[in-house]
Amino acid sequence: MSADAHGPLGRVVLDPECRVSGTDGDGFRERLADWLMFMVPMFIAEQRDASADEIERARTEALEQIASHGDDLQFGGKHQGSSRAALAKGFAVLARAEGGISALGVHACTTPHLHCPGGHHGAPDLTKAKK
Repeated sequence: MSADAHGPLGRVVLDPECRVSGTDGDGFRERLADWLMFMVPMFIAEQRDASADEIERARTEALEQIASHGDDLQFGGKHQGSSRAALAKGFAVLARAEGGISALGVHACTTPHLHCPGGHHGAPDLTKAKK
């Protein structure tokens, strides 16, 4: 990561604009958002000094795990833990993109950007020299 504008854990906040509505009745969506709020910053920190190849590998592994066992992620099963971890790792990878990621009621980003639900509502000041 070239800039640590939000620190080593990035910025991860609940985002009501991308909250998935529904009547699941068991609170799964809310618990998943809370769990992502806890786990995504740790994976952002873990990937902080990763090379492009390592990020690509993390992306591919998360994609394959979620595609193969996404039902376990939601409904439980043998691969529930690894699928949820893959989801959080995927969020961490996507948080590095310009504007971060907003999905499942959570927004994650690693650098300031316009319209960030985390409270930074302006573009970074590129005129200030880094010391």
